[in-house]
Amino acid sequence: MALQIGKDCFSCYACETVCPEGAISIAANTFVINPNLCNECSDIKSPRCMAICPEPNAISVAD
Repeated sequence: MALQIGKDCFSCYACETVCPEGAISIAANTFVINPNLCNECSDIKSPRCMAICPEPNAISVAD
């Protein structure tokens, strides 16, 4: 399972800078998470992107 960035994202770039897998990029003025690269930061307790995001509802687990 991977994470997804929703409509609450205001493109602050914080998540892109902390992703160790390079899974976060910008496409058509919206940030997206590549599910083939995202491992939800399995090496630590919670995903780095979710931890740094200033908007609590912008990043969620994809259905």
